Formats: sequence, structure tokens, C-alpha cells
Amino acid sequence: MPYKNVRHLLTLVLWLCLPVMATAQTKVFIQDGRQSAYCTACEKLLHDMPKEVLFGIDIHTDGDVYFSMSNMEWFNKLFTGAQDGVSVDLVLKEQYVCNATLPIAHSVSKGVVLPPVYLAALKKNMEQLTEGHFSVKVGQVPKNLLNKEMEGNLIIIKNGVVCHYTNFVDIPRSSWALLPMGMYTDTLLNVEPDNEADTTSNPRFYSKKLQFIIPFSKNKAVYDTKDIKPLYDSLELKDYSIKSIHIRAYSSIEGAEQANSLLQQQRAKSIVKALQQFQTREIKTTITAGENWIEFYNDIAQSPYKDLADFDKATIKSKLLDKALLDQLEPYLKDHRKAIITIYLNKKTGLERTKADSLVMQFKKAIEKKQVAKASIIQDAIFDRVADGKLPEAYINQLEIPHEAIFSDLKNNQITYKLLLNITYEEEALEELKEIETLSPANGKIKYNICALTFRMWQYDPGFAQPDSFLLYINELPKTGIDSSLVKRMLINYHIIMCGIYMSQYKYDAKDEAVKYIYLTYVDMQLSDEDILAMAKFLCYYSHMKLSELLLEKRIHQLDVNEDLLFYYLNLKLFDPAQFSLESVQKAVQNAISINSKRYCRFFNAMDKGGASFQLLEYNILRNIYCDNCKPSN
Repeated sequence: MPYKNVRHLLTLVLWLCLPVMATAQTKVFIQDGRQSAYCTACEKLLHDMPKEVLFGIDIHTDGDVYFSMSNMEWFNKLFTGAQDGVSVDLVLKEQYVCNATLPIAHSVSKGVVLPPVYLAALKKNMEQLTEGHFSVKVGQVPKNLLNKEMEGNLIIIKNGVVCHYTNFVDIPRSSWALLPMGMYTDTLLNVEPDNEADTTSNPRFYSKKLQFIIPFSKNKAVYDTKDIKPLYDSLELKDYSIKSIHIRAYSSIEGAEQANSLLQQQRAKSIVKALQQFQTREIKTTITAGENWIEFYNDIAQSPYKDLADFDKATIKSKLLDKALLDQLEPYLKDHRKAIITIYLNKKTGLERTKADSLVMQFKKAIEKKQVAKASIIQDAIFDRVADGKLPEAYINQLEIPHEAIFSDLKNNQITYKLLLNITYEEEALEELKEIETLSPANGKIKYNICALTFRMWQYDPGFAQPDSFLLYINELPKTGIDSSLVKRMLINYHIIMCGIYMSQYKYDAKDEAVKYIYLTYVDMQLSDEDILAMAKFLCYYSHMKLSELLLEKRIHQLDVNEDLLFYYLNLKLFDPAQFSLESVQKAVQNAISINSKRYCRFFNAMDKGGASFQLLEYNILRNIYCDNCKPSN
């Protein structure tokens, strides 16, 4: 399969046999033998090839075109004779604009076909990327096409005839992700998940997360402090400082989309303004706004107006210009105006207004008097300001801590803070933690952090940890006071990394056993959306696509669903475009478009432009959704 960067396995492109189309744009002619006896053995090999063996086409920015494959043994099985080889069909996005006539199906040349490269040249020029993975240049994009958006389809040639033709659907796997573990200071400290709309350069750390819903009254755009105070009190926020807020604001579907979006932005900002009055610290905010189509379709299906669901969105909006109909629908629409609010919090220290130099002096005095609890609160207050960019990193280093057992928690905090702020490296932090462990061998927080860092090193270096001894170390954590649910996460992460080791050794059966353990373990856990997404990426990475879908689909119709989770689910569904005719998938699409329409439309960019594939637009159901919602320029 084509990898965007094979050396780091950052992106996986899974192959999919899609119907093919043709245009008369090529001077290269290769006989199509797909229905002949010449290709029977080839198709059987492809059918029997393990799902873990990947191959594909990669087009570099300089126009070089490469064929890549992840298993040399299967390359040698597939390409055996002098007239066996590969070619590439370069297909242009301009062939798929909304007013274009699509290429004809079932051809082996729907774009510009490059001259074939046969076995001798493939073997002579191939480069090994990682163990068993190789890439070989098989052609060059013609100069007149260099600046065009395109994709490369793979043509496999056996005995001089075409025996297989396929295009590809891309799915990002940036690397499979371990379940988030956090790091222990006095409490378990976590980092907010990345958000596309968040451009801050500073990571945001939090110790508590809350999520709730605020309904909107029709045409109301402003929330006062008195409106928010009961909510603030009910969430017991008095003891916490709000680090940041993510707001996903929804309007009901009637009215102009642009006006609805503006109204939702105003509503969301008024909520933040009201909350801001409860604290002096600035609340960092991310806001997205959309129309609540998914709840409209859900509710209308159970109403006397269910026939509305048969129309496209533009027609529905046109019908809702009828005031009488709009009034009749208001009992449903009133519940669709709401905001999903996620608040990230840290416990207040009581030192928010204390000057930094005074904090340093108070810390030194607390150390002298061996007042560890007080020193820890001061330490946390300084870290909080450095993390927010309000103090320079040097203040962390001013907090000198003696190398004594009584101060082991403070030493652990200091190392963790410096690591999270990128003041120190993982390997250095790990060695320092092991030194502190000798002072306090029963300290569970230190041992937990040692495990968390070992995982982070081990996932990039399979030889970093000895699997058996590390597994014993993890299993000892509950005896030191670490919650069993956190240990269970680490055991899942242990088997996630072992899967990678088994894969590199081509031990596919052992890999599948590890996957089975992970599946049977996580189904009984309380997983956040971030956890679910990490597990789904892992399952997909190891070719368990259906298990990945089953895990994700429990959340896809919820308004508060994590955006990345929802889009990953739809990306998986693109491998079987016929699924988009299903009502459940169509609702997920509407949810995605309401949350981030631009991101949905990017699915249909070329793969090297961040898309899944523009060739998916050959499917009418996907083409209709795209042309209705993406407003492409033709």
C-alpha cells in the first residue's frame, strides 16, 4: 500500500477493488486479461494474500511515481516471470467535478497510463524502507499534468496482460495510538486532545473534565451571568479554575445557514462571557457552530411530518418558509437549539494572585520546614503559570528539592512538569524517576510514571523494554495504590505494542491473539471518545476494520460525539461506499456536516491533499451528498 512516509508508518492506504473507468487519454496499451485463464492464478494469490500485506502507489511532489509493498515474500509469490510487472494509471480530479461526465466503467485506463515496469527492473531498483517493506520508482508524471490534482491506480501485469486493476482509499493512522495514560503529579494530569480549530501553541493540561448541555430559547442570543450562575454552582466549579472551554453550538434547521451560524457563534460567546465573570483567569475557548440536522431527522421520522425526510436539505428549508408548517414543527425544533459544552478544569490553589517571586520564596521556606503538602501546592501554581505562558520556564528550575525520601513526591512532580513542558527529554526523565524510585520504592505515582514513559519509549523502539519483566512490573502497580482501571489501560497498551512486535516478525497468529485479548478487555471498560478512537485506530491498523466500525458506531449519532471519532468512522465506511445508502450512515454524515462541513468535503480531495480519494465520487450516493453540501467549483 502507499505510505505517505513509510519509514515512520504514518499513513495507511488500504486497497479496495472499485469499478474502473476509462478515457482515451493514453498511448500505452496493455491487453486486459482479467477475464481470461492467464489471470486465474494471480487472482487466487491476491485472494489468499494475508490482510496484513499492503501495497499501493505513491506520487511524490517532484512527479516521481512509486510502487510500494509491505512484504517481500508475497512480492516474490506475485511476480515470478519476466513479463510480470506493474503500471500506473494517473487519474485527474477534474474528471470528477459535479457537472462532468464520469469516465466509463470497467476500463483499465481511465486516465493516463504509464509504461509498464517489469520484474527485472523492479528488483534492480527497489529500496528497502523497513524490514520487509520496499518501494520502487515505476514512472514519472508527464510534465503537462504536474500541477494537477491526481491519484495513481495500480495495474498488476502477469504474462504481459493486465490481471488486476485497483484504486485506493486513504485512511489516516498517524501511528496507532496508545490509550491515553496521563502522568501523575499529586493527581493524574492529562493533556487536552488536539482540535483542528485550536491554533494555540501551548499544550493545555487539566485534572478534571465536565460536559453538559445548555438549551437556547428561540431568537435569544445573549446569556447573562444570572442565567449561568445556577449551572456554575451545580457543577461545583467554585473549587476549580476553568482552563478552557470547547463549545459546539447548534441551531434548529429553519432559516438561512449563514444567519444560523452567526447566531450560534453569538450564543456561544455570550456563555463564555458569563462564565468568565466568575474568574480572572482568561478562559481559552474553541467554538464550532452548525445546524442540528441529525436530531431533526430523528424526531421527524416519528412524527406526522416524516415525509419531509425524503427531501434534500435545500427543499426542506424552502418548505419551512411556510409559517404555518414552521409553527406546526416548532414543538420539535425547540429542542434542537442547544450547545454542547466541554469544560477542562484544574483545582484552585488559592495562590492565583500571589506574585511569582513570592511563590519561589514560599516554596523554599516550605522545603526548609519540610512542609511537603504546602510546597506541592506552590509547585503546582508555578507550573500552571509556566504552562499558560505567563512565566518563563526558568521558574520551574528555581524550585530546588533535596534528594531525600520525604521529598520524593515533589521530585516526581518536578520531573513530570519539566517533561510536560518539554524542558527535559523522555529518556532523561525516565532515568531521573528510576533514581527517585530508589528513595521511595513503594511510591505508586513514581512507578506509574515510569511505566507511562517506558511505554512511550517502547512504542518507537521494540528493544527498549523486556516484555516479560515489564509485564510483571505493571501487574505490581495495584499493590502500590494505583487504581485497577489505570492498570487495565496499561495492560491493553502492553498488548498493543506486542502486536507491533509480532507484526514485524510476521507472527500474524500471535498478533491476532493479542488483538483478541485487547478486544475482550476493553469491552468491559468505561471508555471516553478519545479512548474509543485510539482503539479504533489500533484495530484498523491491524486490519480489523469491522471491529473498528462496531466500536465507533455506538457514538456516531450523538451531538456530543468527538469530531475525530465521527470522521474516522465515516472514513472507514468509505471502503464500502454502498453503506452510505443506509439510513444510519446517512445520519452520521449529516452529523459530520453539521459539525464540520469543510472537513467532510476534504474526504474527496486527492490522497496527497488530505483526502480519502476523489474517485469515490463515481458512486452516485457520495456524489450527490458532495455536490449538495460541498459547493465545489466546476
